[in-house]
Amino acid sequence: MPMDRSPSLTGLFRDLVRTAVAAQEVAPSEALECYLVHVLEAFVRPDRADLLDPPLALDFLAADHLPAIQRYDKLKRVGDTALFVTGMFADSLERRAVGASYYAALGRTAFARLSQDHRSAGVGHLFEELYKRFPECVGVLMEVSEQDVFHREQDTVRLYRRWQQTGGRREAALLARRGLVPVAPSSRRH
Repeated sequence: MPMDRSPSLTGLFRDLVRTAVAAQEVAPSEALECYLVHVLEAFVRPDRADLLDPPLALDFLAADHLPAIQRYDKLKRVGDTALFVTGMFADSLERRAVGASYYAALGRTAFARLSQDHRSAGVGHLFEELYKRFPECVGVLMEVSEQDVFHREQDTVRLYRRWQQTGGRREAALLARRGLVPVAPSSRRH
């Protein structure tokens, strides 16, 4: 896939998402692909405060008691942040008390609520796709985080342990790129 030669951040992230989509062998709608690009763009601003301040769960709970526009903003922040954190920082979450599965559940639920609240507004279908395909979206962002542009080295042992736990295609492919062929342990005992 040829890379966009435009100097824009949008072009860079679009190329990274498309490469990740191809590597993950998923086929998101054009709207979902654009949304993933937007999420990456939104979180690279250097003026952003701590991603998790206030805690996502507090915003999620507060959303119930707010007017529609404010509820939309809170739930969108929860969904977008959970998606970004889970996709881009999965390794860091493994070492925390609150892990990736917590953020994934919170993000999926936020997108499910947005899809219900905005069915008639034209964006409900996008939020529904985000809800239903959240794990795939996380996989795409994880793939993006592995790209050279992020200059991120990953601990091979940690990657292997994650593959043992999940049996994930993505982890197996990353191990293969490092020259390791993951083989499931035999269930027979000698």
